[in-house]
Order: sequence, then C-alpha cells, then structure tokens
Amino acid sequence: MRRLVLIPAILALGLLALVGFGLMDVRGSRWPVKTLRDRDRGLVRFDPVDATIAELGRLPRPAESALKGRSRVPPEETTVYRVQGRLRYTLRGLDQDIHLIVEDLEDPRRVMIAEIPLPLFALGSGFGDAFRAERVEVRRHRGGRREIVEVTGVGFFDTHLRRLEGRSSNGFELHPALSLRFLADR
Repeated sequence: MRRLVLIPAILALGLLALVGFGLMDVRGSRWPVKTLRDRDRGLVRFDPVDATIAELGRLPRPAESALKGRSRVPPEETTVYRVQGRLRYTLRGLDQDIHLIVEDLEDPRRVMIAEIPLPLFALGSGFGDAFRAERVEVRRHRGGRREIVEVTGVGFFDTHLRRLEGRSSNGFELHPALSLRFLADR
C-alpha cells in the first residue's frame, strides 16, 4: 500500500523538478523563456529601453511558428523594456505568477500584462531574489490598484491569446518583470 502512494509522489516530484529547472515546457507555454532559463537568455540585453504600453501593443506579432519551442524571438524578446502605467489590478495565475494589469498613462484603453514569476519556478534564472522582492512590494501596496507603477521586464509574446482582460491585442507582455516600482500618483 505504501508503494502505491510513494510511486506517484516520486513521479510528481520528478515532473515538478523537470518543469522547475526549465528542462520541460508546460503545454507549449514557453516556460523556460518566461522565467529566463532558456538557452537564448545570453542574448537578452539588460539595459532597459524606455517605451510606452501603447507602443509595445503596436509591435507586430510574429508568426505562430516562431512561438513554438523554447527560443526567443529577436529583437522584441531579447530586449528589456521599462514602462510606466497605472496599475488596474493584480491577480494570481494558476501557475502562481502575479499578473500586473497595467494601462497606458496617455491612452487607458491600451493595456498589457507584466508577470512576476513564482521564485520556485524560476530556479536557475538568477532573479529569484528580485521576484521575491517584487511580490513583497505588491503585498505591501495591497495590490496597488490605480497606483502609478514603473515596470521593467523582458519582452515576451504569449502563445495564449484567449481574451483575458488586460492582455494586449498582440499578446506582448513583460515576462518576467525584473523590477517593479510604485511611483507617486500624478
């Protein structure tokens, strides 16, 4: 009887380890790219480029074939962007990432998602401490609803374009968010 419990537990831990270390993808979601544990991470330029949410929402979406596998789409996914916007709200995804739904300061109809990964699922990225600090900051601001924020993160085209509120029309996100600052309200 004990073996019947032990074997599934070992298999589950093994599967979690494969996903956690970026050796396996989750439903084609490009998990290693999302958590900076992919083989192309060395191509990412970490000097932030200032942009607006509206500008990033107008980037052309690559062909779906380019979004298969665990490779980055240059130059958008090898660039770190810094945006300022008004935080509409936050939500926790099924993967326990914190989704920041941020609207453009000039055109509030333009929105995008920035995601803070669960540090456990970003092992090996070198950014676990930053992700933990960002999550503390979100809690400290009680979600920060309607506050002005500055988010710095790696560009990423999400493969799931379902109509999730807050998703830009081209599926472009900042994932992972590398830095989050709450600014004084304007």
